[in-house]
Parts: sequence; C-alpha cells; structure tokens
Amino acid sequence: MVKDFSTISELKTIREQKSRLSERESELSIPLLEDLGLIPELYKWFADILAGMDFPPSLESVAQRKKFLFIILFLYCPSVLAGGRMPNGVRKVLEDVFSNISPSRISHNIEDVTFSYQIYKDFRKDVDYLYTEVVNRLRVKELIK
Repeated sequence: MVKDFSTISELKTIREQKSRLSERESELSIPLLEDLGLIPELYKWFADILAGMDFPPSLESVAQRKKFLFIILFLYCPSVLAGGRMPNGVRKVLEDVFSNISPSRISHNIEDVTFSYQIYKDFRKDVDYLYTEVVNRLRVKELIK
C-alpha cells in the first residue's frame, strides 16, 4: 500500500480533533468540590433530605447508598462516573461514612451507579432531586458559586 500526501492533512485534522477532545474532557472532569472533609457533612445533609420526604426511605439501603455515592462522585471526581480513576482518599472517606461497607463493596457500587442513573428513571429522578438539594445547601453555605 502506497500512501499519498493527503494523509498529512488528515493526520493534522485528527491531531486537532484529539486536542479539542482532550481539552473538553479536562473541562468536564473538573470537580465542583475538593475538600474531602466535607463528605461526612454532605452525608448528614443527604440523610436530612431523605428524612424530610413524604415517605422517607431507609438511609441504610443499598439504593440510597448508591444515590449518595453517585452524587459524591459527581461533585468530587466526575470522570470516575465515565470509567476514570478515583483520586486518592475518596474511597477511604466513603468507607468511613458508610462505616459497615467494605472498600470492595464501594468499588462494586461505583460500577453500578452510572448504569442505574442511565437506565432507571426513578433512580435518576431521586438523584437529580437529592443533588439539587445538596447543591442548594452548598450555595447557601457559600462552598460553591
């Protein structure tokens, strides 16, 4: 197979596209929060929001844990929800918050949460509501803009 010089132009276009995609990926991966010390407080808020619902679900249920996990990952390391690597320290803080859950269980839950958000309408609706409530509290406390 003989290449012609048009491949140079195509290579240039591909490199430009890759560069734009990398920049966009970096923008989308910027966390809203970085202080891992806030996670226990966010869990308390999450529990308060659940308790205020008309029919409060059990905070200890797997479904509620997954909802909180999704929200925390989105706030602290959104790229994890798209298959990226979790930053050091996040899993440990979550392990402490979920006191009776092993790190491997947290990892397995991470694999499920994006799927659950995309597939299950009720899960997505609950996460959207809970996330909005948490973000509103973060704004009130001036922890985000």
